[in-house]
Amino acid sequence: MRIFADLALVAPGDLRSKMVVTVEGGRIVGLEEGTPEGSDSVVGFLMPGACNGHSHAFHRGLRGRAIQGADDFWRWREAMYRLAERLEPDAYLELATLVFREMRLAGFTSVGEFHYLHRGANAQTYADRNAMGRALIEAARQAQVRLGLVDVAYLHGGLGDAGYLPLQGVQRRFGDVDVETYLDRVGELDDSAMVRIVRGAHSLRAVSLSELAVIVEEVDGAPWHLHLMEQAREVDAIVDYYGERPLRLLEDRGLIGPSTTLVHLNQVIESELACLVRTGAVTCACPSTEEDLGDGLSPAGRMLRAGARVSIGTDQHVHIDALLEASRIDAHERLRTHQRSSVHTDALWSTLWAHDTIGFGEAGRIAPGALADLVALDLSEPGIAGVDPVELVRLGTRAAITKVWVDGRETTTDIDEERRELGMQLRATLARIEGKY
Repeated sequence: MRIFADLALVAPGDLRSKMVVTVEGGRIVGLEEGTPEGSDSVVGFLMPGACNGHSHAFHRGLRGRAIQGADDFWRWREAMYRLAERLEPDAYLELATLVFREMRLAGFTSVGEFHYLHRGANAQTYADRNAMGRALIEAARQAQVRLGLVDVAYLHGGLGDAGYLPLQGVQRRFGDVDVETYLDRVGELDDSAMVRIVRGAHSLRAVSLSELAVIVEEVDGAPWHLHLMEQAREVDAIVDYYGERPLRLLEDRGLIGPSTTLVHLNQVIESELACLVRTGAVTCACPSTEEDLGDGLSPAGRMLRAGARVSIGTDQHVHIDALLEASRIDAHERLRTHQRSSVHTDALWSTLWAHDTIGFGEAGRIAPGALADLVALDLSEPGIAGVDPVELVRLGTRAAITKVWVDGRETTTDIDEERRELGMQLRATLARIEGKY
């Protein structure tokens, strides 16, 4: 297969004209200047498919609903718990398939699904204790996206003055008996060409430092993920119990490094940025979710300026849009600094392509040998018409996307028709799942 692009952004800062990309067996095997003649597809702008580094698929059911009466993160969490109570494997498969399709149509060719909904109603163990995880794997297959199943430990119900609290209510659906049981369960899941099994911990509210150390030792340098420092109340609880701020605790114990993805970090302070640079840990920023939950401005712009690595995620899916999410990093930093264009454009582009954080290090570039996961944009779409193509990461949206390839295969014949069909299916599915939550 040959794709001709008037413009191809093959990597951050590397925009090339009149490029022919040759694909065989799901890989890019050639990249050279050429003409449209003999090409299977002719596009205006071509870029690598994006990585959604942090997703909770079932949270899509809260979009535009958990607003009135959920005036802070902790009240919103109650609405999320009510939604989680409604889901069983069949419904989860149906919803996640639609959510992953929405991601693909929005420019994401791989997704890191942060998965903690493990047990059935009343915390019963399914006959297959990975039934919910396997539903997500099947959803990704049907939706035609790569999946990093970030299956995380959730062992405690919170952190109080006296220490870790037991799981309560719907939280019991999230829990494994102990860290060894968690690792044993996840060990029953297998990698494949399109799926990577990634380990981690929900948060330092749900997993203790000693339990986290066991998980980090087990992964042995492979990618792992952790929610951290999203809310001030969370940081205060950790400081009260452990006597140190979370990043210091993790670094002092040698628990974070280049294979670590820390999600959010909204409460980071300036002196902690050096820790992220020093350790090489990745921060997954989810600005549109952090806006919706009142978490505060994303620190991702500061991190990029300091030289730390940043990925992006759509988390609870207030928006699912790769370019929009990256642009919010810049917007948050402008609001913080009162200056325009505070983050370098190349750094913003880099946040889209952190596929290595979910186990797909061969994706995220247009080069021979790379996975053929690609996205085409129409430069005549009114929202970006006349825009400097290098700046599409600040101004583009999913409306400009015309074609998506995953594993070398074009995933839709008519993207506008698929969007319309998907919208109708989402409305019907969400109406059924909504129930009385």
